Amino acid sequence: MTGRELERLLRRLGFQEDARDHHVFTLYVGGRKVAETKTSYGTSHRTIGDRLGATMARQLHISRQFLYDLVRGDKTPDDYFAELRRRGIID
Repeated sequence: MTGRELERLLRRLGFQEDARDHHVFTLYVGGRKVAETKTSYGTSHRTIGDRLGATMARQLHISRQFLYDLVRGDKTPDDYFAELRRRGIID
């Protein structure tokens, strides 16, 4: 998974992007901040390794495998929100 693929996914999931010293992506549901992660400038073409992928997945409240499935298109945004509901993150 590349940084560009991840950023595209986050936008598709409805995360709002704020470009500071990094690209900060924040998800709000019902006006409440649910998840936040960031990517660095200049690394959009680079592959995100397993360790960073696991950290980002944890910030998104999902497993690393679930994140990779989302990026590949094996899971949908609806699957993501269902997982957040299952984990009690959102109602």
